[in-house]
Amino acid sequence: MPSLTLTVRLLTPHSDLWDWQTRALCRTTRADLFFGPDSESRATRIRRERQAQELCRSCPVRHECLRHALDVGEPYGVWGGMTESDRRFGLDRPQLNPQANRKPARRLRISARHPRPGRR
Repeated sequence: MPSLTLTVRLLTPHSDLWDWQTRALCRTTRADLFFGPDSESRATRIRRERQAQELCRSCPVRHECLRHALDVGEPYGVWGGMTESDRRFGLDRPQLNPQANRKPARRLRISARHPRPGRR
């Protein structure tokens, strides 16, 4: 009877995908600055989020952090200087690559042959 051999290959981590986290300023900060409890008041949440955003402004990996949160759809906490609400509603989203999203402008054409808007 032939014998079967099982070979197990472990996946190696791709550190280039998460290496930016080792350079983040928040590594030495308490997590509750970025992730508040469900029971906190609106005023307390706003103060906490502003403190977190202040730290994020000077972080060397802010853009990588924000890109990660947007790519994975991170629903909680302050990431890259954006709050949960900012990410959910697209508020104050910085251009990570401004030229990538730019579409060429179309020329406006006015024609006497077309009826005015609302008329047929």
